[in-house]
Amino acid sequence: MSADNGIYIAKLGKNDYRVTHAQAIESLNYYQKDSQEWKNEIKNYFGNAKSFKTKEEALIEGHKMEKEILNNPNNMCPIVEYGVSYIGEFII
Repeated sequence: MSADNGIYIAKLGKNDYRVTHAQAIESLNYYQKDSQEWKNEIKNYFGNAKSFKTKEEALIEGHKMEKEILNNPNNMCPIVEYGVSYIGEFII
């Protein structure tokens, strides 16, 4: 069985790197780039995610999130299948 999840980092603006724990991140490629549906999908994944000024700060947070998930004794399925990944820049 696949967890199909990871910690993903995206750049959404000049000093706006967002970090999220999500499944099925490939859904970002489902809609045509720059379409309203594409923009909505990015907002669904990253809209409420914590923002960082640098990629390095975001990567540190991503690894912190990964450790919390993997080391949480109450987590029945402590898996982060795709680890921590920077997935690029999305200007919406």
